[in-house]
Amino acid sequence: MKVKLLLALALVLGLAVTARSDRDDRDRDQHDQDGRESEHHEESRNTPVGLVGVIPIPGAAITSADIAWGDPGTERYYFTDRSNSSVDIIDAEDDVFVGRVTGFVGNPPAPNTGGGTATTNGPGPNGVLVTADRKLWAGDGNSQAQVADADPNSPNYLKLLTPAGISTAIAACDGGSNTTHYCGRADELGYDPKDKIILIANNAPLSKMAPHGPIDPYASFIDAKSFKVLGHVSFPGAGGLEQPIWDREKQKFLITVPGATNAAGTAVTLQPSIQVIDPISMKSEKTYFIDCAAVAGTVSASITGIAIGPFEHILVSACGFPIVLTLNATTSKIHVLNVTKNVGGGDEVWFNPGDNRFYVTGALNGVSGQTQQLGVIDAEDGSFLQNVSQFGLRGKNPAAFAENNHIFTIQQINTAIRDNNPNPTPDDSVCAKFGFNRTGCIAIFEHKEAQ
Repeated sequence: MKVKLLLALALVLGLAVTARSDRDDRDRDQHDQDGRESEHHEESRNTPVGLVGVIPIPGAAITSADIAWGDPGTERYYFTDRSNSSVDIIDAEDDVFVGRVTGFVGNPPAPNTGGGTATTNGPGPNGVLVTADRKLWAGDGNSQAQVADADPNSPNYLKLLTPAGISTAIAACDGGSNTTHYCGRADELGYDPKDKIILIANNAPLSKMAPHGPIDPYASFIDAKSFKVLGHVSFPGAGGLEQPIWDREKQKFLITVPGATNAAGTAVTLQPSIQVIDPISMKSEKTYFIDCAAVAGTVSASITGIAIGPFEHILVSACGFPIVLTLNATTSKIHVLNVTKNVGGGDEVWFNPGDNRFYVTGALNGVSGQTQQLGVIDAEDGSFLQNVSQFGLRGKNPAAFAENNHIFTIQQINTAIRDNNPNPTPDDSVCAKFGFNRTGCIAIFEHKEAQ
């Protein structure tokens, strides 16, 4: 018995020593890995992003475009091209145009918001994303969400799977007749991969009752498998509705909600916010207000794009600038890491896990009329790293492909440039520098990692 006890004790001690040794080895390995990652991060900080070229787009010149999406699964870059009533597709590895999904509303003649007919109830396509099962989702005019097949190996590739669309209209803005459709466009959207739910915003609905004044913006929940609308959530008093995004850490949606100002625009009556949306209860659970006066020194109720990086660091384009912050669930307050004033805050922002960068487009120093920049921000600490000039007043809505760290921006021109009228109207987009005049294009930037 004594021998067995000694053997058992020796075995336990041996296992303990082995476990401790394994743990120490793991700790050393983790320390070494953290050290290597930190060293790599410091080296990467010193490697600049640069413009490497442009991609021409066939068809009509790009005078109206909206959101873009870089997709690792299909290895494609997608952007919503209203000028061609399509979502256009770029091979993100070879940087060439490869096709488009057609059948969207496009950019109807003014007035293109409000309602009344099938062609004056908002432009489209608007927001876009691609899910892991290679379904392309986009917001469209006439309060429609559209779904297309984005799998190149599918017989339905590039076809709309719901040709009539999925209606996001609600009773307050839609009377169901031929003349009372006032819910406006279905705009930006996010995807919950756990529950397979799309959240899509109707940012500017109007009452179906004359004189068709604004009603509260709302968002719709759509089952991504059956394409059925599950319900809606409204945002009382909001000055619009912007970008939903799925937060994997919280397992909830975040959505950016513009606030409101007085008629003169001199005072904020409702602060902009980030709201936390539960996809199952379909309710807003928490609101994080952003005081632009305190945070950025501006009188503003604006907030648009949102992206989530490491450590739950969030980049929002708000108050006119890119702001990196975190959300305190206990206090329901934001914690600001940095406000970058070297570049303005554009519509869409992007996190690229390939180089651990946030990307934003905006005017130099946030001053209207200054050259448009691609702003580069460190996602780990929120510090501003670099501006890359877009050589004119064009270039918006960045999205990146992490595999090669290519960053794309939409070079949207105006109709005066397109038509050269009034004459002469120079093309001040970067496209013209590469020989593509009066067409618009996609600009390619690259972040080359340190060797």
